Amino acid sequence: MKKIVVFLLMAHFGAIMHAQQVRHIETINDAWHFYKGEVEKPFSPATTVNWETVTIPHSWNTEDILDDEDGYYRGEAWYKKTMEIPQVYENQQVFLFFEGANQVTSLFVNGKPVGEDHIGGYTSFARDITVALKAGKNEIAIKVNNEHNDEIVPQAADFSFYGGIYRDLHLIITKPVHFEVANLGANAIFIRTPEVSEASAKVSVESKLIRPKKGTYYVKQSLFDANNNLVKEVKTKTKFGKDTFSDFSVENPKLWSPENPYLYKLITEIVDRKGVIYDRIENPVGLRWFSFDAKKGFFINGKSTKLLGTCRHQDFYGKANAVSDEVHRNDMRLLKEMGSNFLRIAHYPQDPAILEMCNKMGFVATLEIPFVDKAAANEAGKQNTIKMLKEAIRYNYNNPAIVAWNLGNETTMKEPKKLGEDYIKHFVETHKVLAKTIKDEDKTRSSYSVFFREPAYQDNFGIRITDIIGYNKYFGWYVEELEDIDKNLRSLVERSLALDPDKPFILSEYGGGADPRIRSYNPTRFDFSMEYQFDLHKAYMKTILDMPEIVGANVWNYADFQVEHRKDAVPHINNKGLVSATREKKDAYYLYQALLKKTPFLAIASKSWVKRAGIADTEGGNVATQPIVVVGNGKEVELFVNGTSLGKKAFDFASTTFNVPLQQGENLIEVVSKKDGKTVKDFANIEFTLQPKNLNSTSNPFKEIAVNVGSTCYFIESHNVDYLWMPDQAYTKGSFGYVGGELLRHPSKRRNTIGTDVSVKGTENDPIYQTQLIGIEAYKFDVPKGTYELSLALAELKSKKDNSMDILVNGKKVWSNLNLKATYGDDRGVTKRFLISVDDANGITIDFKAVEGKTRLSGVKLRKVN
Repeated sequence: MKKIVVFLLMAHFGAIMHAQQVRHIETINDAWHFYKGEVEKPFSPATTVNWETVTIPHSWNTEDILDDEDGYYRGEAWYKKTMEIPQVYENQQVFLFFEGANQVTSLFVNGKPVGEDHIGGYTSFARDITVALKAGKNEIAIKVNNEHNDEIVPQAADFSFYGGIYRDLHLIITKPVHFEVANLGANAIFIRTPEVSEASAKVSVESKLIRPKKGTYYVKQSLFDANNNLVKEVKTKTKFGKDTFSDFSVENPKLWSPENPYLYKLITEIVDRKGVIYDRIENPVGLRWFSFDAKKGFFINGKSTKLLGTCRHQDFYGKANAVSDEVHRNDMRLLKEMGSNFLRIAHYPQDPAILEMCNKMGFVATLEIPFVDKAAANEAGKQNTIKMLKEAIRYNYNNPAIVAWNLGNETTMKEPKKLGEDYIKHFVETHKVLAKTIKDEDKTRSSYSVFFREPAYQDNFGIRITDIIGYNKYFGWYVEELEDIDKNLRSLVERSLALDPDKPFILSEYGGGADPRIRSYNPTRFDFSMEYQFDLHKAYMKTILDMPEIVGANVWNYADFQVEHRKDAVPHINNKGLVSATREKKDAYYLYQALLKKTPFLAIASKSWVKRAGIADTEGGNVATQPIVVVGNGKEVELFVNGTSLGKKAFDFASTTFNVPLQQGENLIEVVSKKDGKTVKDFANIEFTLQPKNLNSTSNPFKEIAVNVGSTCYFIESHNVDYLWMPDQAYTKGSFGYVGGELLRHPSKRRNTIGTDVSVKGTENDPIYQTQLIGIEAYKFDVPKGTYELSLALAELKSKKDNSMDILVNGKKVWSNLNLKATYGDDRGVTKRFLISVDDANGITIDFKAVEGKTRLSGVKLRKVN
């Protein structure tokens, strides 16, 4: 007999604890009055603040998280509502259940505080409000505060700590005899199995209930299969003040796995001798067993299974973390469509809809608390963290998807040695007590911790104490290059296993940023191009799939997410996602589909890039040849451009590249492949602008061009009808390009890349201004006679010295003594447009003359008017 874990799914409080005339549950999300700030008496007529009507889920950081101003509101805010409580039962018990509110929540009913403040922004909790209620209308007031608190984790992190009641709020009404609601973790049923095999499973269900001293009550357990057929029924007599344990077995159980996520349904009821039902809770149950082996990998139901997937944050662009259940469930559908079977729920417990879908779709999951970067201060902070972990485990205990509880992420980011001996002792004790808490709360799953520094670093502190060790490593992004990924990853795993040969290794984070607006045929590290991200993930997957010692791997991240302090290509966005912050698929997403999906798959990786441009291959030529990457899981693929076949190519690690001649105007790209006897197809419609190789061409006359100066990347103005900027080039006669100057480079040796990560004010096109030529002498366009509209894009970014310049066009000064910093301010994008007449054959020359310091140019646009 093998040990197994049987879990119950608390997918959604409203859906799970289905009443059927026994328990009343409703959301009370609508028409709350909200005020951001301090209020002494929210219902007093003397209170003169302006209340806003809002709907929960709600956050007060949807806008300030994305604006050009540093920081976002972290403080106190209030919600209030006057409501009548429905009279459903005689002597009823009434509860408010919060799925999540960040981060300290105080509840008041009819002016009286109810229960203690809830500490922590990511775990669910309930409060019994029965004694505070009165007949008729009741005043409900909720104070939520997301300000920094030294005693509450997270202390710091690379994500934003949005304030608000950002998940659903429920009203729960029960009879006096009921399953517990207002307990730690707000879960009353715990399902375990001491033994299981493919032939049978032993099940033990622990039920926590409230009942009077006198009277006879039973807990009735009814297990149904997926077709609603009764499998087993047992009834256990209860004792006052004690939990009730119900034991039964299942013969020939249908097992839960990623390939076949089979769920039973367990109905748990409180009944009396006559069979009258007092309370009822419904829970899906998944039966499976699993094990980790440091050398061989992960096994579920005895089957070796490579765990491959992503991490996930819970926000959505423009909504902060106040995201609907529909968005959460759609995220899980996109991950399933990607072919993944593994989800790291990072860096905190998330909406119940996520684990509901993990269970139904067959995701293996790990779940963690927000002990990130640094431990909470002092003993009170430690106890808050322990309580947070207990709440997370107890509420989510019965999800078959979960295989490990993670106590923290990158906890040495704030280097302990720099914080003193007292902190080190507290820091180490916090790790130890959290690891022990996991085992005390749940002996059926693994304990887990995630690090980023060298394995020996954690070993020196004695904090590699969990069953599983995870590492976040960004080889090829923050450090070294693509070609170094394989050796660096193998060396990391070797160093970790050398310290603890029996501790399985998970690559808990890896990846790199990609702005969907940035494209490059010459991708380089940290250029934020879609192409570099694609190449990066391809390099990682070659090693991950080849190493059984990497038992699981999680891409950072599933989706781009909002981080107020981030100043990358898209300010306030960490864009390492495989989909954008609004869930548009990136090229790398299709690569994972090709590598992971079991069914036939084929895609043009860059098909979302619908407007492109390029310089003709030859003078007078009518095509520009550009590479197009195709991904698939067949053996080969044929590509057609405008109906003409370019032949077939074999896939190499799920991808291949065609050099495709693109003509002016519409280009239809079609690809066809076969797998397992099935034909699969994909297509892309590309609107192409063919720039003449010689700007004086008569067969393809020059019309307009925009150049991303100082960059090897294309840039797409996605907010402006996908207007396209082309990569820069050095000037050659007959064409266009720069004369003199040096590429602006990031000051950090860690990056040492083209451009800089400044949040540019006054523009949505930050990447145009983040790349520049410094000390540029001239920019030339060898265009024919005519009238032209010339636009120059300029910005001075984080410069310490004064810089001013004159700008001349064909010898005529158009901008005198231009000091961008003094005139417009630091880090502000400026664009000025000029009307230029060309009356000879010398084209347009823009000269940049330094008056003081150095000249600079970020972008140039030229359009022929007539």
